[in-house]
Amino acid sequence: MQPVIPIRMFRFDSLAVLLVASLLTGCHRPAAHDAASSGALPPIRATVIQSQRKMLVRTVELPGRAEAFEFAPLCAKVTGFVQKVLVDIGDRIEGPKDGKLGTVLCELLVPELNEELSEKIATIAQTKAEVLQADAGVKVAEAALASAEAHIGETEALAAKEESRYSRWKSEYQRVAQLAENGAVTRKVADETKSELEAADAGRKEVTAKIAAVQAMRQEAAARVEKARADAVAIRAHLDVAEAERRRTETMLDYSILRAPFDGVVVERNVHTGHLVQAGGGTSQKPLLSVMRVDPVRIFVDIPEDDAVHVSKGSKVELRVPSMPGKPYVGTVTRTSWSLNTTSRTLSAEIDVPNADGFWRPGLYVQAKITVAELNDVFSLPKAAIITQDKQTYCYTVNAESKVERRPISIGLQAGSEFEIREGLTGNEKVISVNSNTFREGQTVEAVAPPPPTK
Repeated sequence: MQPVIPIRMFRFDSLAVLLVASLLTGCHRPAAHDAASSGALPPIRATVIQSQRKMLVRTVELPGRAEAFEFAPLCAKVTGFVQKVLVDIGDRIEGPKDGKLGTVLCELLVPELNEELSEKIATIAQTKAEVLQADAGVKVAEAALASAEAHIGETEALAAKEESRYSRWKSEYQRVAQLAENGAVTRKVADETKSELEAADAGRKEVTAKIAAVQAMRQEAAARVEKARADAVAIRAHLDVAEAERRRTETMLDYSILRAPFDGVVVERNVHTGHLVQAGGGTSQKPLLSVMRVDPVRIFVDIPEDDAVHVSKGSKVELRVPSMPGKPYVGTVTRTSWSLNTTSRTLSAEIDVPNADGFWRPGLYVQAKITVAELNDVFSLPKAAIITQDKQTYCYTVNAESKVERRPISIGLQAGSEFEIREGLTGNEKVISVNSNTFREGQTVEAVAPPPPTK
């Protein structure tokens, strides 16, 4: 068993403490030994930079998605049987242009409409015959009216003749009656003259009655003309209705042929020959075919609220597809929703990208680098040089006496790790850029330049 050595408390005087401290300090910093021997510590080194005017470009990288410029699920307008399906998924199609109809995609068989069209055509032929008959009726009525008017003229001429005859015999009777009173002629001559006068009066009255009858016939003929003309108008209206019904039936038959609404690609097919399809599709029924317009494509990007106010039509953008490395597409924002989504608080931005070679496919994940803002000729400082405390923003500078000064500043746009300095700097200051929050105002420091960047 070893002997126990008692532990004693040793007391060092101040000289021993100084000696140990000097030895420890000298192991790490030889210069400090000399400073300690002289009684003063060297100033702390401060890495400083000088603010300069430069261009600040704020960009934001966000995920995006590629979608078709247009998408159309094609459903049947009429009920019928599928007669032909002329395309399949992946097939290129052409839309209508220069008066030419789009590519035929699918044909339906609708026998009922074919029979209805035949009926409409027959109805039109019948109605056209009725129009001809009505026109002939108008001509007959107009001829009867002309005959009545001619008869009226003839009767009026006869009435004038009878009136003249009556006037003559009236004058003759007056003369003969005077002669008979004077005894120049016999009473028999006077009676004969009176008989002629009465016959002339009766003829005049007969002609007047004929004139009234012929005028009534004329009115009746005129009414028949008006009726015949009205009948002709009505028959022509029936013809217009029949032709409209024929055009409607032809239009419905045109719906039995599904055509491409635009240039694009068939991306979905849910129909085969012989299928019975219902008109209108419906929510529970899939479309017969779905087509996409893929040149150009739309790239959708959701911009966060902080940057939304800075993004508008014309903002610069760079697009990449992470799964397919290659040269990025450089363009501009085509349009924005202007209003933010109330749920996500994001702004929807769209970029139209030409896609003649088919590189951009709907559904691709896209990385978008959007230029939010560009500022020319502004002061800037790195984020490490800026201190925010108690709602105040400032930086530390080193003056000509190597003293630290606190300089209030006003910051603006942030571009990466740099901030725009709107107020507080003239460009001649030496700003502490490393560990700035460890310094205090009035502290004596040794200003040094930052190390050169590593290659």
